Amino acid sequence: MPSEIIEGVNLLPQVVHRDIRGNLVSFEEFGNAPFFPKRVFVITVDRPGPDRGGHANSCDELISVISGAVTVEVDNGRDCRSVRLEGYDEALWIRAGVMIGLRDFAPGTALLVCASERYEDTRHYDRPRMTMTRALCPA
Repeated sequence: MPSEIIEGVNLLPQVVHRDIRGNLVSFEEFGNAPFFPKRVFVITVDRPGPDRGGHANSCDELISVISGAVTVEVDNGRDCRSVRLEGYDEALWIRAGVMIGLRDFAPGTALLVCASERYEDTRHYDRPRMTMTRALCPA
């Protein structure tokens, strides 16, 4: 069951299939992925250093930890929260217009990020934009 962190941000449980071969987590549209990803990218951090993000996007993003851990700061213009992601059994769904900051990376962290729009179709904003029209991001 998803839990709301603040308006526009939900923590989604992910099903981990475990057996003697290892673990498998899959992302399926409207199953455990709330939109069809048009872009998928990986962020890796070998050692703690500068923060990443610091902007709001015009599309939805789903952030999942592959290894390591990260603190995700979210701000919708009314509320701010920090969420520590430490495993691949949950993912953070961040709607368009919510500010995202990534900090306090554990050494060897790898994040899988799914976005609802291609990079060239995405806008970045230096403050929350919760009133932006959903037409920019049909997710």
